[in-house]
Amino acid sequence: MTRTDFNEAHFNRRHFLKGLGVLGISSMLPLSLRSADLDYDRIEFDPSVYENNDAQTIVVFLYGGPSQLAGNMTNIEEISEKSQNAYPLDNERYIKLTEDKFWGNAGGYAMQRMLDAGDMNVFRTCYRTVDDLKAHGECTSQAQRGKDTDGGAGVIANLASILHHKGVLTEPSGTEDVGKTIPFVTMEGESTFFIEDDLNLNPFLKPVAFGSGSDNPYRRRKVTWYMDRPLDRETNTTIDEIFDRMARKFNRDGKVKESFERRVTLEKFADDIHNVALPDGIEYPENNVFADRLKTAMNLLLHNQHTKVVSMGSPGLGGWDDHSNAIDRYTARMTQLMEAIETAMAHMKAVGKSNINIVVFGEFGRNVNYNNSLGWDHGNLQNVYWFGGSDYMNRLGIVGETEVEGRGSRIYQRPKGFGTANASYHFQVFSVAATIYSMYGIKNPEILTHGNAPIRDLLA
Repeated sequence: MTRTDFNEAHFNRRHFLKGLGVLGISSMLPLSLRSADLDYDRIEFDPSVYENNDAQTIVVFLYGGPSQLAGNMTNIEEISEKSQNAYPLDNERYIKLTEDKFWGNAGGYAMQRMLDAGDMNVFRTCYRTVDDLKAHGECTSQAQRGKDTDGGAGVIANLASILHHKGVLTEPSGTEDVGKTIPFVTMEGESTFFIEDDLNLNPFLKPVAFGSGSDNPYRRRKVTWYMDRPLDRETNTTIDEIFDRMARKFNRDGKVKESFERRVTLEKFADDIHNVALPDGIEYPENNVFADRLKTAMNLLLHNQHTKVVSMGSPGLGGWDDHSNAIDRYTARMTQLMEAIETAMAHMKAVGKSNINIVVFGEFGRNVNYNNSLGWDHGNLQNVYWFGGSDYMNRLGIVGETEVEGRGSRIYQRPKGFGTANASYHFQVFSVAATIYSMYGIKNPEILTHGNAPIRDLLA
């Protein structure tokens, strides 16, 4: 191609889209109109709770089913005795316990510090009782929908629709701050948290993609070396500029055209968030994918009050399916996660904020038998960790006691006294969704979670 024979009508369409930098940005695409899936008249909403809490949430979903042991080693001697293979309890390189029975080598030291500082609540008895289900796909789908069904919208999509319908999230005008156009953010691409099913979400409620570090999904990709080269010596017109002209020329007025025009604004906004200077003394761990994403998420929430929920989780944050050679990998991964969260809590405090909460959970837990592949198989018991949010969350510390059951290759923990009147407090993973709904002002979240109530006493 020469400078004199460029034909806009025949320019490669994929280069055009890639050059615009909009492939995969679902938040900017038009949506089909379908009937709503929520009965808004039945949903009780208290706007004063929403306003007073001013909650902002980071959801860290641990795909693959995280073991509970990092946050609960209270029964480790009994577990080791019954297990197919003994745990290396006599080797402090692998297993050292903290005062409150956290696995020190697996993020437990950071957990203990956060517990002592009042920054962490840990619930040791999130126990699934529906269908004894331990399948990745179905459990992930249900956990992210907040109910024991494969149908329906995701938790964050439901929340977006309800808050919009109740009038506390309003559609931005063209003159308003760009931050108001991104109330919901994904750092993991598509997930069931944001699936709409039959909801008719306004485009501004759809998740906006964000990357960590210098990764800016709104920056135009220079797909070929000649993107910045002038095509006309007299006007110095570049292919970059032709992309803009083509977008204005060929797209009809409406959402798609507006989206292309917003790209430049969002590119600058994302770069500004990435370039925010950290407070003195705050330094996120290096070579840590959790830290990279939490740093970006915290910068976004601290500097944009309009963003309500950020979700993160991907293969990079996954890998929790520890069937074999578990201890080395699991301990390193949990240490990275908890040290990153500890820094995020310090970051929030350093700027005088206390309205941001971080919730960490997965689709299910794992059994505790240390199998012949030196790992753990799928199980029904997991921890739910909830950090921060002291403006509206009580300081409960450690909640729930466990006991060891089973034999042979199936040894597992369950709530102490399970099935009796004196059973330790326990809940299903769907109560995480109910708690999120409740902190944003929904008074009867059980109608959205098949009867599962918010976690008891967590919200003030």
